[in-house]
Amino acid sequence: MSLYQAELQSFGDKFSNILKKNNVEASIDGKSFRDYFVQINIKYDSKNLGFAGLYYKPTKKTYSLAVNNIKDEKVLKIINSCWDEANGFETFDENSGIYEAFVDGSFINGRTGYGAVVFLGDEKIKEFSGNLEDTSTRQFGGEIYSVMQVLKWCEENNISKIRVNYDYLGIEYFATGKWSPKNSLAIEYADVIAGTKVEILWRKIDSHTGNMKNDIADKLAKQGAENGNV
Repeated sequence: MSLYQAELQSFGDKFSNILKKNNVEASIDGKSFRDYFVQINIKYDSKNLGFAGLYYKPTKKTYSLAVNNIKDEKVLKIINSCWDEANGFETFDENSGIYEAFVDGSFINGRTGYGAVVFLGDEKIKEFSGNLEDTSTRQFGGEIYSVMQVLKWCEENNISKIRVNYDYLGIEYFATGKWSPKNSLAIEYADVIAGTKVEILWRKIDSHTGNMKNDIADKLAKQGAENGNV
């Protein structure tokens, strides 16, 4: 028996059942179990579309999903929505009027990049990507700066409410006063949060766990570190 096969089977069954409720046929490939990994075969409209790779990280007790070989955009959106439901990370419906921002930072070859993407429901509204001159805070500074960019955009576009999905705990803790900011960027960030009229909801999402919207922010942050402002 492969390592953590029981955990993968249990979560895989849960995820597959949610997919089936959304008209995507999903079945665990019993022959594919490896340590920390199993394949879930995907069919839609009776067509084989490939498989999703389900991974388990025991140190954090988290699961991640890889869908690189599935190219059907419609099905990918369904898979992403079902994955969020399985993990308790559903996004607001577009009719709610509440926007969702996914933010990230990156540090590559001595350069700090920031990235963010804003959605309303499943519609992508805005992307942000660039780099910072001050690299002392590494990727964390990029994630902090990305939130400030999102809030500036909200104010310019009369967006009154947004949920910020983040990876670095300082994003919420500096904003709420649970942590005291020490460096100039964190102090500026806390001041921006205190002064904004935008209502902010906070939610932590671990990076690299298969949330496709979060992965876009990660890609934009890396792009910013590597290529500069876009």
